[in-house]
Amino acid sequence: MPGIAVIGAQWGDEGKGKVVDALASEADVVVRYSGGANAGHTVVAGEEIFKLHHLPCGVLHDKPISILGGGMVIDPWMFRDEYEKMAARRGVGEVYISHEAHVVLPHHKKNDEGGGFVGTTGRGIGPTYSDKARRVGIRFGDLLDDDVLKERLQRLLEAKPNSTAKVGWTSVDVAFDAMTDVREFIKPFVRDTGLLTRQALKENKKVMFEGGQGTMLDLSYGTYPFVTSSHPSVGGIIVGSGVSHKALNGVYGVVKAFTSRVGHGPFMTEVDGDTAVRLRGTGSNQWDEYGTTTGRARRVGWLDLEQVKYACELNGFDGLVVTKLDVLSGLETIPVCTEYKDGKPVYKNMKGWGSLKGLGTRSALPKEVTAYLELIESHTGVPVSMFSTSPHRDDTYGEVKW
Repeated sequence: MPGIAVIGAQWGDEGKGKVVDALASEADVVVRYSGGANAGHTVVAGEEIFKLHHLPCGVLHDKPISILGGGMVIDPWMFRDEYEKMAARRGVGEVYISHEAHVVLPHHKKNDEGGGFVGTTGRGIGPTYSDKARRVGIRFGDLLDDDVLKERLQRLLEAKPNSTAKVGWTSVDVAFDAMTDVREFIKPFVRDTGLLTRQALKENKKVMFEGGQGTMLDLSYGTYPFVTSSHPSVGGIIVGSGVSHKALNGVYGVVKAFTSRVGHGPFMTEVDGDTAVRLRGTGSNQWDEYGTTTGRARRVGWLDLEQVKYACELNGFDGLVVTKLDVLSGLETIPVCTEYKDGKPVYKNMKGWGSLKGLGTRSALPKEVTAYLELIESHTGVPVSMFSTSPHRDDTYGEVKW
């Protein structure tokens, strides 16, 4: 089956949106399978900059069908706003929401204010997954039938009377009326997307699974408890899309040429001071290291190959896509963590390089960049299939195997 996955190999913000966008022109279907509006995928296409939170990056191309899978939690009000803004800018193709995806409700966002000790995006993602696990959540399929929705709302209000009352949902009728307007907008998008995806695969159509966040934020296998509430790693594709393992012909990990993370938690190669400013940028460019979703300055540090190796082993990556090589241009020396000793990173100093503008093949890259990529390959045992030399769509080079 010609299905491939694009997964973040670090703590998110690796440039997955740019990579998915670069490959989406070949795809028939693009599926997001985890998370929700906590994702922030930025794509620079010509003079335009697109920032996507719910919508898969396939919407920036005319061909692919875009699917929001059953493993997602989706804010219908934010989705409507994002969809309408995108439609006004360039038009949007076919977009479908799984009837099994869960609805982010006002009390979820209220309970998530401030982001807690983890430092989350505050978009209500964790509380929605929590209600899902408690079996009191509302799914998008429930929005299609008045009686079903009222029954689900009754169960929710009985289970969570205090948090729902904080947002004014004091009765089933009040809650039902509050959802009426957005329900009418959402209804045409709701489908059995698992069935659609499986059928596309049976017909040998090219299906791309777009990861959100990154491997190290996986609820089970990331830096718990400083993680997201879903499974951005490869296992999340199966439960989040409604497909079997046979759907995947290739799994590709996106690796930023350095490291960043948002929120709290361990970060072995983190730097501060002038070095951090050099890697992060000042925020004057849309692609600087400031959260697409939150606007917060990201924590930054050097590339940690022990961490990337772990992600490769966990996900079984067939290839890596290395992004933001251009950010390191101009540095004389670039430290790379190759091992840990006594709980601290041990660095190998690599020679820096100059401008990468216009260099579109691996053979054209400076020998210092080639050495950097070869170090990644030798340490992880995974080949670098693609690389990126600028924020722009056209400066993404290489290929994947469908």
